[in-house]
Amino acid sequence: MENHHKILCIGNVSVDIKAFSMLDDDTEAYRDGTIELVPGGVGRGMAINLKHLGFDTSIYSVVGNDIFGDYLKAGLEAEKINTELLRVSSQHETALFSVMSKPNSHSSCIYSTKVLSEIVFDEQVKAFIEKENIKTLVLDSNISEETFAEIYAYKKDHPDLFIFQNATAPDIARRSLKYAGLVNLFACNEYEAQAIIGETATPDLETADKMQALGYRDFIITFEDRGVMVRINGETYNAPPYTPYTIVDTIGAGDALASGFLTGYLTGESLKQCVHYGLICAKETLMTRQTVSSLLSRDYLATYKNN
Repeated sequence: MENHHKILCIGNVSVDIKAFSMLDDDTEAYRDGTIELVPGGVGRGMAINLKHLGFDTSIYSVVGNDIFGDYLKAGLEAEKINTELLRVSSQHETALFSVMSKPNSHSSCIYSTKVLSEIVFDEQVKAFIEKENIKTLVLDSNISEETFAEIYAYKKDHPDLFIFQNATAPDIARRSLKYAGLVNLFACNEYEAQAIIGETATPDLETADKMQALGYRDFIITFEDRGVMVRINGETYNAPPYTPYTIVDTIGAGDALASGFLTGYLTGESLKQCVHYGLICAKETLMTRQTVSSLLSRDYLATYKNN
């Protein structure tokens, strides 16, 4: 069933160029393997996940005037995402991430995201929010600090607007810190939490208290194989992960977890049920090479049995 709660996702839409080789030999300049082009970006992932989960979603981002931008726009429109605010840059190319992986090693990534500097919170965006009766903003931290300032100034004048903030990456996780008190729901992983609090983050009350002391009231922190910790209205809840038999790709799982949790949160579910939804979405995304699982829907969440 379509939920009439309208959501605008602001942030990155990009193309991930994912290269993988089973050959684990650092002396070889060339290695046989696979190369895939996968649409990605936190803004895109959240918009499509939330659309699959029953919300009316729109995207605000900027792409280049190139084949990658055309590819991303076509994919978003195929998912029935409102792309009225998807702008085309005359100065920069579409955001690209090149991810290189091999066995028993962390992936390395080179990225080019200069186009995201063109995401500005101008009068056209404000008019769209009012015209479309947007109730929730979903932000990723790839947007500039100046744009953050404009969005949170708007939030002060519109206190009923719900803002979900994704930390996105450790090097930019602190961008929302000065606005922590205005964030309705914040999400990060343990490495992003560490960057925020300035020390190792652990799934316990000490870390939760430190996050809350910095101004974050309601938040989600994921800890890979140690599960997830959530604090909502002063209540802290920990849950182990729903680990699939085979992990195909981890990219997008955090966005999926946040989307599932947010679905429960915005529809008034219990804290435990919100976490359950988030873990279902993360598990299904871990089992696909795509950044969004095509299996996700409100009906799927309702009927899913955790084995």
